[in-house]
Amino acid sequence: MGWGIPAEESCLKLRGLMSTAPETDAAIAHLIGWLEQGGAQVSPKMQVVSTGGGERGVFAREDIAPGELLLRLPRQRLVTVPDARATELGRLIEAKTGFQDPNLYLSVFLLQERERGDASPWKPFVDVQPPSFPTHPFSFQERDFALLKGSFVVELIKLQRKGLEEDHAYLSQQIPGFARFSFDDYLWAHLAVLTRVFGARLNGNQVICLAPFLDMMNDGIPWNCTWGWSPDGESLELKSGSAIAQGKELRITYGANSNLYLLRNYGFVHELNPNNVVMVPIEFSKEDPLMDEKRKLLGIKDLSFQHCFSLPLKPDAQRIIELFSELRILHAQAEEMALLQAAPDPLARAREPLSQRNELQVLRALGTSCAQRLALYETSVEEDTRLLRQENLSWTARNCILLRQGEKQILQVFAQAGG
Repeated sequence: MGWGIPAEESCLKLRGLMSTAPETDAAIAHLIGWLEQGGAQVSPKMQVVSTGGGERGVFAREDIAPGELLLRLPRQRLVTVPDARATELGRLIEAKTGFQDPNLYLSVFLLQERERGDASPWKPFVDVQPPSFPTHPFSFQERDFALLKGSFVVELIKLQRKGLEEDHAYLSQQIPGFARFSFDDYLWAHLAVLTRVFGARLNGNQVICLAPFLDMMNDGIPWNCTWGWSPDGESLELKSGSAIAQGKELRITYGANSNLYLLRNYGFVHELNPNNVVMVPIEFSKEDPLMDEKRKLLGIKDLSFQHCFSLPLKPDAQRIIELFSELRILHAQAEEMALLQAAPDPLARAREPLSQRNELQVLRALGTSCAQRLALYETSVEEDTRLLRQENLSWTARNCILLRQGEKQILQVFAQAGG
């Protein structure tokens, strides 16, 4: 989707660009014309604005009232997963690999249509895709990763990229002609889809698609626009959720996502994100004679893979219950394992304390794990606060500092609780 701008800056940035650099680029005008030729409705009250550095957003050209219909996209102007599967390359991939990832098929669709150039009926849509994704972690330099030292997001990003490299290599081996798409091509298409794919339920089924123009909307906390299927299920619609003043950015929500999720998927974070979490690796004792039994109970097949638990910023009873259930099993001794195995549902039994000893061990282990993780960061929360006041911080540096600061704040709470 569009590249985010901090909410407090969006109006100011637009004021500075209105007379010098609003996105009047021919590609945007061509896209809107193409959409309208296909039966779409695009409100003239919206304006796509380029804010520099590859970022852009949708802003109010004039005042917008609550509940206004701003965009209607008919099905013929959406790219659905069945559409992508039905292409020649899509059918080959499904037949020869059995891959089910919907994003993969949409990515391949973009690759094919970009390759077709002027012959593609989707050229107006392909032409407005970003040529690169400089703020996504896949474009990070070592200095950027250094800012994230201590965060598990670094391992997640590396695993994510490795998986893409393996998928590309496999497709190049299995699908005739696929090797003509370089890994850089494949990565571009993957990021174009990852950062702008939509999914919403229609008649009980999840419909995943690419939605031209709607994909330029940025994520906001709070948001001021909503989107969804029309009552007849034939179009995606965007409506204003509140009054939006001229010059303000129009924002939707990508969901209740943590900064960790937002950074690794979109390349931005939110300040004061109430949905923040921190990932803490689970330590398995190879000397524990009961580990095989515990692993089976937890459904863990491969101990060579790094397993983690997620700690939330805001109170989340369900997540904490699940965490404590897992830790009770991991720190159970023989008599406590016997108690679990005698229960009709061992996992349900682990949702309640097994013994005073076990409960104290769980609290100590949780506190120790958080304290150890906290020690891996090279700056304190207070130092991060001072760094964020610097006016010359780059977009990426600001995002990285905000992410690590939020993680440390959560770790501090749980480290103290376990101490």
